[in-house]
Amino acid sequence: MEDNVPIIELKGISKNFGGVVQALDNVSIKVYKNEVVGVVGENGAGKSTLMKILAGVFPPDSGEWYYAGHKLPFPRNPKEAAKRGVAIVHQEKGVIPVLRVYQYLFLGHEDKYSEFSRLKINEMKKYADEILKEFNIDCDVESFMYELPPSTQKMIEIAKAVLSLRLEYGSDNAAPVVILDEPTAPLTIEERQDLFNYILEMKKAASFILVSHIMHEVLEFTDRIYVLRDGELVAHYNLLQDKITENDLFKAIVGKEFIEELPITQTERTIGDEVVLVAKNLTKNGSYYDVSFELRKGECIGIFGPAGSGKSEIIKTIAGILDFDKGVLMVKGKEAKSGELPHVRLKKGVGYFCGRTEEQLFFNWPIRKNVSIVNMRKVLRKHFPVINFDAEKQVAEGIMQKFRIKAPSIDTSCQSLSGGNKQKLSVGRWFERRPDILLLEDPTIGIDVGAREDIYEALLEMKDEGVSMILVSDDPKEYSILCDKIVFMKSGKAEKVLNAFEFKEAIAT
Repeated sequence: MEDNVPIIELKGISKNFGGVVQALDNVSIKVYKNEVVGVVGENGAGKSTLMKILAGVFPPDSGEWYYAGHKLPFPRNPKEAAKRGVAIVHQEKGVIPVLRVYQYLFLGHEDKYSEFSRLKINEMKKYADEILKEFNIDCDVESFMYELPPSTQKMIEIAKAVLSLRLEYGSDNAAPVVILDEPTAPLTIEERQDLFNYILEMKKAASFILVSHIMHEVLEFTDRIYVLRDGELVAHYNLLQDKITENDLFKAIVGKEFIEELPITQTERTIGDEVVLVAKNLTKNGSYYDVSFELRKGECIGIFGPAGSGKSEIIKTIAGILDFDKGVLMVKGKEAKSGELPHVRLKKGVGYFCGRTEEQLFFNWPIRKNVSIVNMRKVLRKHFPVINFDAEKQVAEGIMQKFRIKAPSIDTSCQSLSGGNKQKLSVGRWFERRPDILLLEDPTIGIDVGAREDIYEALLEMKDEGVSMILVSDDPKEYSILCDKIVFMKSGKAEKVLNAFEFKEAIAT
């Protein structure tokens, strides 16, 4: 195969669902040998539909498929797509923790290494070791999957996808294309860097399509970027030739400026003198030690640091999810004792929101019930402990409108919502409740830039109205947007405190 001929090319792809939703409209993309191609866009932009067509999940209404320059019919199922060298690694963790590395790599293909109903274990281990070396994955083939870091587990998932193509279809000489659907969503900053270092090494053996909402990752680690908006291809960048910024990419994705361009002084004006939370020499043995800070009304404090720094444990302690061993925690002038449960802290005015919506929402409940569970005082009748359904309807519909949550009605099950809409609903509940203190842990993890923008705007509005916040995140940009000061953590101890401008300079260097 010549290097200037795409491995895969899709031309003029269109797809309509039910005669109502135009998911894709005349979209064309190319994937060349040994490159990483980014595909970005908001939820509903058509990314998933395009990837499913590429992977043979369903056919398009119109368009053409080319493999190595030859026009072929569209694959009718994932097996046919795999036969042409296309595999997909989903966002959710697909590993089986109790299997050893070599067992997981050959899972589903044991028949290729069996004789007289017995597995050729030594041959499997030998080939597995060759695969790990080829992809530069540093682990032992006999290690259990649960023993490995998340970034290594994800790379082994990718290696398994390539290996499956080779084993099932004998495509050793082919140039595989691996679709990576939000591969870094469950990873920390350090693990994400490790993962992309692996991927860059694996470019020698495969090409990748990276579907991601994290713009700086796409800009740093891809060779070309396709931008989809409302089912159409609106931009294509070759990063070897085009010099674009995150704001350029953001504007292409959502069609407006990034909220980071707003001056931070707008949020600083809302900070009052009233101290709403005090942590003094707060300690949880094995996690963090002697952490002290004060949080004022309308202020957002960020707790920043690498994995294992203690930042996540601190915010969970304040939420009542974890206890602490010593120190003092005061909420609105009253002591909050170790061992208090989250519902007790909530009565004291402390709300907790994390971006892992499976921990925040009841997926089998409709939107209205998920809103009501956090806002009972607003939906109960005055003289009887029963729900006023008119009030419930008004509150839920207000949140849907405010946060542009795409759903047929307030009775729609949360399970059917997109990731971004689930996240916006979760934030919307707290927006309606307005706790005195809102704890934020990875509030925008794994969602598109448009939904992220809506959440930032809502949080800044809450700050302006006097809600205090504490942020823990793996995205440094969130600290720049939301925080007035940032506590740097390292090895469980607070090293220094910076304001927002100093933080941006420190991250830049």
